[in-house]
Amino acid sequence: MQLQTHSQNIGENSFRSCIRRELVELHNNTENAIKLDSEIPDVPETAYNDALFLLEVIFNSNIPIPNINATKQGSLTLKWHTADGTANMDLCGNGLVVYHAFSDEDRKDEGACQLSDTAALDELFGALRCIL
Repeated sequence: MQLQTHSQNIGENSFRSCIRRELVELHNNTENAIKLDSEIPDVPETAYNDALFLLEVIFNSNIPIPNINATKQGSLTLKWHTADGTANMDLCGNGLVVYHAFSDEDRKDEGACQLSDTAALDELFGALRCIL
């Protein structure tokens, strides 16, 4: 698997290399699971590229790095668990980020935006910071 970048001329660094290795390992594990169970849909490679881009933005925004998993629906999910609740961002590989947050106060926040919409991403990160 060859992960591509969304951004222009981003130099290699230890964070990017670490995340890339983790995403490649997740991709390999997902492929192995698909070989064992043909009912599991493949996660598009573009979802891994979207995750690499989004994780770099998250890191640069000083937001804690989430758990990263493939879903049974054929997407990637970034998930945070805190004392105040949970939040997740789903990536299907089409540049769309779907966000859900649930707090212990029975408060729910959700939204969606394109990775290219920086204003909407900032809004999602603001909601995320409320529970972190």
